[in-house]
Amino acid sequence: MRMIKYMFLAYKTLAFNLLRGCCSFSKTRPLLKSSTSKMTVHGPWSQLPNDIGSSIFERLDLEDRLRFNLVCKQWRSNIKRTPQLLWLMLPYDRNSQYLSFFDMCEGKIRKFNLPGSAQGGWFSGCSKGWLFLVTGMDVDDLRIFLFDPISRSQIPLPPLSTISNFKHSFTARHPGWNPAACIINGVEISSSDASQCIVVVKFSINNRILALCRPQDERWTIVEGLLGDEYYYGNFSFFDGDLYACILSSDEENNNQDPCFQTHSITLGSQRVNLKLISSTPPPTNLIFAADADESILYYKDSFRWPYLVESNGQLLVVTQIYDRIMDLDDSDSDSDNGNDNGDRTSLFMYFQAATFQVKKIQTIGDTLHTTVLTDVGNQSLFVGAGDCLAVKNCDKLDKNCIYFLHDLDYSLHKQDYPLISREAGVYYLEDGSIQRCLP
Repeated sequence: MRMIKYMFLAYKTLAFNLLRGCCSFSKTRPLLKSSTSKMTVHGPWSQLPNDIGSSIFERLDLEDRLRFNLVCKQWRSNIKRTPQLLWLMLPYDRNSQYLSFFDMCEGKIRKFNLPGSAQGGWFSGCSKGWLFLVTGMDVDDLRIFLFDPISRSQIPLPPLSTISNFKHSFTARHPGWNPAACIINGVEISSSDASQCIVVVKFSINNRILALCRPQDERWTIVEGLLGDEYYYGNFSFFDGDLYACILSSDEENNNQDPCFQTHSITLGSQRVNLKLISSTPPPTNLIFAADADESILYYKDSFRWPYLVESNGQLLVVTQIYDRIMDLDDSDSDSDNGNDNGDRTSLFMYFQAATFQVKKIQTIGDTLHTTVLTDVGNQSLFVGAGDCLAVKNCDKLDKNCIYFLHDLDYSLHKQDYPLISREAGVYYLEDGSIQRCLP
């Protein structure tokens, strides 16, 4: 009986303790509710501090970045840094309401609807994640602005009509083309914060005129007269606050000259910009290395070179693409019946093919230019094409220490009787100099 009594007391104590535990838990529930209500005192998600929002934004992939910007107006306006997008633009119909891109990393085609103010415009380039769009079909009403496809922000730039003697200086026209396509031949901005950046544009007329502005400027600042008659601008890029531009020469006598550079100061309102002109790429040798029996087909070695400037791991690189050329000549115009007694022959077909690449690191010390040849860019992938160059690092879906290139030239604007088109895409591997051609 005593044992049964002790067991009863033990179970009674256990039951009391369990009941007390339940009562204690029930008493804590209001506290949990109270603490939850206190968490909302810190403010809604729409008021996320800018530095925290930017830190989160930079760690997201493209899909999540798009969703991030759709949450609310505050999140969209607080993100100042536009990401560099690895997209290949697809052919654009000026009557279309959207732009199409091929995402190199994701392997997807993406379409971005254009705002009504941008529809019917012309895509003239991109820089640091911003698209350079031009609307209007007449020189007098061309409207130029920067467009962010993710946040859909638009930043207007001064009209080209503010350039003195604009209509007289830029006379290149092609039927059905937007005038901007005939005038603008390259664009670059100094910072991804486009509201505070400097914009530089290269004009197609002899490739010897630059124009600079800030978004808040009313007029463009024209830079001309800095180059000799035999020189013209190539690719350009901002680096450490300075504007670097490659200059090329059409004079073969400059082949043996040492690389050099010049510095010029440009004034934009109260701001000064250093323009550093780099002459580091000799003109092509353009040597005939093969021909068929009647010399109707000629093969030229090192027929064309084009340098690209790109910032890579805190260094400024110049990536030079070297082309070979194949020409198919027509003898039918060389007879006297056509009034051509000098034996000149027209080209039936012309094709430029990427042969190799050179990568050099550029350093400027005082008045001296130093270049170092690189055969290894580490875990980076370089992209060149359409006048642009981009360095991408630590992307698992891309090959490393290589150059992805795209070449697309259409000579139909030269009013030839036959289409002269050169198109190819491939990957150049710096380790062994081999080329894998993805497309013919």
